[in-house]
Amino acid sequence: MENNQVKLLKALAKNIRTEKKDRVKVMTSLQSAKILTKHENFTGAYSNLKRVVTSK
Repeated sequence: MENNQVKLLKALAKNIRTEKKDRVKVMTSLQSAKILTKHENFTGAYSNLKRVVTSK
């Protein structure tokens, strides 16, 4: 990977980390990635995540 590509990826990662995220945006992202269902349950492939994720 080229040095400039690494710099761009680091800058992108920094922007993603500092970006404000609200619940709706996070849930939509997880649903579009097929990690959560529309009823906010984990899909079969990610059912083990229930062990480490708690809901408030």
